[in-house]
Amino acid sequence: MYTFGRNRLLGERAAGDCAREGDLGKNGEHAPQQNTPQEVEPIPSGHVRKDVDSSRQRITVLHAAGILVLGAVSLVLCSTAAAQSLSVDDRPRLLLDTEIGSETGLGYELPSIWLGSSIEIPVERRFELQLAGAYSPDKKEITNDGHLTSVTGTAIGFINERVGLTAGIESSWLWTSQFDKTALFPSAGVVVRNDYFGPGRFYVSYIFPTGCVAATASNPCQIQSNRLQGITVRQDVRSFSHMRWGFESGFYHFCAEGNPNEPEISRNCHWAVTGMAIVRFEFHLGGRSRGGSDASKSDNF
Repeated sequence: MYTFGRNRLLGERAAGDCAREGDLGKNGEHAPQQNTPQEVEPIPSGHVRKDVDSSRQRITVLHAAGILVLGAVSLVLCSTAAAQSLSVDDRPRLLLDTEIGSETGLGYELPSIWLGSSIEIPVERRFELQLAGAYSPDKKEITNDGHLTSVTGTAIGFINERVGLTAGIESSWLWTSQFDKTALFPSAGVVVRNDYFGPGRFYVSYIFPTGCVAATASNPCQIQSNRLQGITVRQDVRSFSHMRWGFESGFYHFCAEGNPNEPEISRNCHWAVTGMAIVRFEFHLGGRSRGGSDASKSDNF
């Protein structure tokens, strides 16, 4: 599950139907496996556009480098920021996550459901690590079956008490009776602490496109990446010491699959909007190491 705003969409686009990329799907797929060849058109022999594939690889490397730079900047900001004077409960926070909503724009049947768990690990109040895993029994519209899993890692560096920078990576897997897919989704964004409905955080992140488009000798690219990219927003609110609620919405752009041996042929691309309601149950792990009698008021959520 998207720990700070889960990016999890897995997708397939075939036979004119929308497919979800996300938690696998949102951006691109790596080493996909195809169970039934009839789902993907036979690949005719033709000239392989190595230059196109090399260009895609360079773009992916640049995106990854940008995320690493963002993470490095966050670490520097954390190490140089002045220590805050308020006492803080810096225990790790374990969360049980539930999300329900709609991701029909990405090719999934209603309703979309995600179940998982995540952990938030504060580090010196200015830095935080988040790890999450989730499972979805969502069915693909084109196969009327399938399920997904997603694993996400996120680093947050707070510039001050309210605003922070985020850098994340998500790996997702989709299985259906007719094809399998896997995808990697790097992201970067901003988080803002707020108090609109209670202590909360508002996340905005951008998902970068990844995955193969052109087949090469070293990478057969049997299924083209949908090159999903877009913006995800998420509001997380703590209503009680052990309960959070919120919402997540995404606005994405992705392309239909084509022939990886003929990448110069243009593909039909589409826009999609998703919306999910969130309920999370929170538990603090271990003993409190520094001050604060009420975890809901003294920790650095």
